[in-house]
Amino acid sequence: MPRSLSTALQTQVSSTATKTAFLVELNLSSTIRLTDYYTNVVYDSNTYEAGGSFLSVDPTAETGQLQVDEINIGFSNITDQVRSLVQTGAFTDKEVEIYLAYFDTNEAIVGAINYFTGQIRNVSIQENINNSVLSMTVASHWSNWNLTKGRHYSDESQQAFSSNDKGMEFATQVKEDVRWGM
Repeated sequence: MPRSLSTALQTQVSSTATKTAFLVELNLSSTIRLTDYYTNVVYDSNTYEAGGSFLSVDPTAETGQLQVDEINIGFSNITDQVRSLVQTGAFTDKEVEIYLAYFDTNEAIVGAINYFTGQIRNVSIQENINNSVLSMTVASHWSNWNLTKGRHYSDESQQAFSSNDKGMEFATQVKEDVRWGM
């Protein structure tokens, strides 16, 4: 994926001493922004909260192949707000953006690159007496590549659309080679 990086970010990325952090934006019914950095991070006029919520972000690799990429994100100590959004199913097909932020030696943010963007495929919560862990699988926009759009020309499809319509009742018994205008 082509990227245009600022000169400062190019310098920081190629530096031997690089500090990085993940910035995750969950676009649920309300937007939640989190970071695994030790303090809150302001990037692109948005504040990403540091609260020890992160456990992990899986590594990902770019390829030239047309494929469905997935990434797993792990959160710990999730808030009641996030838990209720997950329990009500308010996460399905919502967008998630993950950035990799770079910091200079003064711990000021130099910039960030898009690490992964996709839609939430599934979420699970595992809780015990000491901890709650939320695991989220995010898939690229190719994840619904095989989804069939539209309707089928069958009586079942027509009945779902209009229950008393008999227009497609004999659709499967129609002659294969229909010649029009003869």
